[in-house]
Amino acid sequence: MRIKGIMEKLGMYSNFEGFQALAVSLKTILEYAGDIDTLSDWVSSILPVDKLDLNEIKLLLSEAERIKLSVKDFQEKVQRMIPRERRKRFAAYYTIRQVAELMVKLARDLHDSESLVIADPFLGSGITLTAAIDKIGPERILKVWGIELLPLPALIAYASLLQSMKGRREAIDVIVGDSFREVPSRDLPKADIILTNPPFTRWKYLERDYRESLISLMRELSYGKYMRGESSLQVLSMFLCDRVLRRGGLLVSVLPASTFYTIYGRGYKSFLREEYCLHAIVESRDRASLSEGSGFKEVIIIASKGSGKGLTALIRLNARDFDIEDYQRLDLDSLPKFLELNWLALFERELRDILVRIFELGLRKGTLGYWEEILGKNIIRGIEMYGPDFFFIPNKFWKITSEREDRIVIENGGMELVIGREFLVKTLRRPGLYFDRIEVDADSFMLSVPPKDISELPEDLRIYIEWGIESGAAKPAIKAYGSKWYSHVYGQIRAKEPFGHVFIPDKVDLLFRRRGVFANYSEEEVAASKNFYIVRDESLAKPLAGWLNSTFFISTLALLGRRISDTWTRFLENDYLELPVINPSEGAEEIAESISRMMDMRLPPLYDQLGEDYRYELDLSVAKFIGIEDPEREIERMYSTLIDTIRGENS
Repeated sequence: MRIKGIMEKLGMYSNFEGFQALAVSLKTILEYAGDIDTLSDWVSSILPVDKLDLNEIKLLLSEAERIKLSVKDFQEKVQRMIPRERRKRFAAYYTIRQVAELMVKLARDLHDSESLVIADPFLGSGITLTAAIDKIGPERILKVWGIELLPLPALIAYASLLQSMKGRREAIDVIVGDSFREVPSRDLPKADIILTNPPFTRWKYLERDYRESLISLMRELSYGKYMRGESSLQVLSMFLCDRVLRRGGLLVSVLPASTFYTIYGRGYKSFLREEYCLHAIVESRDRASLSEGSGFKEVIIIASKGSGKGLTALIRLNARDFDIEDYQRLDLDSLPKFLELNWLALFERELRDILVRIFELGLRKGTLGYWEEILGKNIIRGIEMYGPDFFFIPNKFWKITSEREDRIVIENGGMELVIGREFLVKTLRRPGLYFDRIEVDADSFMLSVPPKDISELPEDLRIYIEWGIESGAAKPAIKAYGSKWYSHVYGQIRAKEPFGHVFIPDKVDLLFRRRGVFANYSEEEVAASKNFYIVRDESLAKPLAGWLNSTFFISTLALLGRRISDTWTRFLENDYLELPVINPSEGAEEIAESISRMMDMRLPPLYDQLGEDYRYELDLSVAKFIGIEDPEREIERMYSTLIDTIRGENS
């Protein structure tokens, strides 16, 4: 009870490990403060120790004497003391010490001067800054400052910095608070070097008022033009860092890899290009995360504030000791348009070079063009419905017992209903149902009911709607759309016209464990759910299905796709518009013939097809169409490189 009382007085989560961290931190500070009477002056801006009586302070210090761990040991341990929900909410995943030391080494190579101001606006337990001081030397540090939202990590950071700075209290400023409120309201010294690992709490998990305040702040600070649609906390964090970094100063930051291939990251990439010299991007293929426990793929960026241009180093590290495994330098200003989709693709040197060579050849010859130029914006996302076990027929409650030209009969537990075809739309439901055949026969329907009063609808349809209400199958639609909930699919169909012949899955497992096809084809014009993108052009459907199922396109997906997990990836609608695609106006009959021969086949998982004649014939027809001089050799090289890339990323 005594421990709990002390922790509650100080506004900290009350667990024994936290108590130990507090004790060791206070003991470390006391070594420089000199005596208990002055302790409050040293820590008052971080911790209200004046709320503790003398006996409670002595209890803490006596506990510290029994603990064999140093305050820097607690820098790494403290994040596991934060309650799980708070840790997730604040994205409290601190930089691995070995990574922090690498960040400092990279900084020293580019910025080797005296009287430095170093900072971390997202301080955590101070690992990045203490690593910097320990490597650079405290005598070269003029000022060190950081901001941390949670008091215990802030206290550990302060004690650790005090130790690294040999007790130079006047050179250290640790602020407890929200960086997005503290930075604009304080006159903080501009940093020469920022070493940081900003929070990456998902945007949707932030409270709406807080999100709006962040957007408003960024606009006030003149970063609004770099914001794209729904933003992300890590991108806004980078803008905040820019606010406190002097011109010519160095930024070294851990960032989620998604920053460089998501829509919200596009604005930040433009900002980097215009306002910084990006010296390097660093990644480890075998160790995705550079933060303790985050589980997300992360990279390090090193950039100087200022518009000086130069080549950017792409550095790949090995997982064991973070030594350099691969190193290359590129001019990011001369990238082909399609590589802008995903800067992480630049690390895949061999596959990147093959596709760049092929695409540039095709674009030059006119056999390839960018999607928007060749096909226009003739691609659309399928229908989003609320309550699939009501709006899809058949579903887990109702099966189709017979079909006629003007109606179908459905049955559930002995009850039969007749639904007229005028209320039904043939549709593809989800990609997993069509995993081994290119050509599909749509055997599902969407219920499309005009916004009439229920009393005006046929009796069996009224019964089905009433069943949806009573069973709960329609609950999501009722909650979302109110009284005319049963018409929301009808409204989307009228607005979108989601009909076509080529269907692209919204996302795909790059390992293709079961899936033998990428895109599906239907001779009949049908609709699809939101799990697909639909290409509406009938005249180009077969050549396009051939291109999308070719190994050329699968390689493009592997290289440029937006990763949503270790193996799952996707392209968004706008991504397709920016990708090269075959130009069928140049004549693509051989591609259409090759894909036609595969239409009815039951295809094994895609990578098992690479030695098969039908797969080779499809790829050869695409290669010849593009105009590749030695197509057989290029195909073999592509097969080998694609397999190596996929295995390397998932080993």
